[in-house]
Amino acid sequence: MVADHSPTVGKNPNDIADALRIAIVDGVYPPGHRLVQEELADRFGVSRIPLREAIRTLIGEGLLRSESGMGTFVIALDLAEIDEIYDLRRLIEPSFAEHVVERVSRADVTRLNSMVEQMDRIEELGAETWSRVNFAFHLDMYRLAGLPVRYEVISRLYHQLEPYSRYYVHGTCAHPRVQSEHVAMMSALSRGDAGALAEQIHAHIDGGQHGLRESWQHRAERKENEWSPR
Repeated sequence: MVADHSPTVGKNPNDIADALRIAIVDGVYPPGHRLVQEELADRFGVSRIPLREAIRTLIGEGLLRSESGMGTFVIALDLAEIDEIYDLRRLIEPSFAEHVVERVSRADVTRLNSMVEQMDRIEELGAETWSRVNFAFHLDMYRLAGLPVRYEVISRLYHQLEPYSRYYVHGTCAHPRVQSEHVAMMSALSRGDAGALAEQIHAHIDGGQHGLRESWQHRAERKENEWSPR
């Protein structure tokens, strides 16, 4: 049973979409899950009309899919689609580095370093909180670049990939490698070295893709028929 961490939800469709997006990223509704509007309305304490609009928003973002006569489902990615997301990340994310270095403040560096230090305490935080901090760390850093269109694209990719990233990181005990890469990224950012930051971001993406593919292959070798990030 997944703990209910639903935030207080406003009545407008944007608030509902935000809450549902968080629930999907947190694995409350895992890949392939069929959404039931009555259950969602009850969970979030909202009416059906703004809920339907919120669902349409997430369909447009690629987090949900609707099948005529079947219902609405959380997107489940196959390995080729996951590889494509990593390829897109590799093209986009390093390009943030120069802009982040130009705009970052000392307060930003302190805040991001604090997040990395938090992630050192995986046993204390637990897997779910660790993943939330990790997710926020990357998007908060890229938000500093002041490139809203590019940021919107990478944010969407992160939301689609997050359930799978969580499975691989926690399922394969990849925390030490991931953390060493976070530290290297922050070292480059603190020095104002945009080239090194771009290189570390690229290496971080490579490590994540390799780790997830390896984890996926191990599952295939065990002849498991269903991919279940939770």
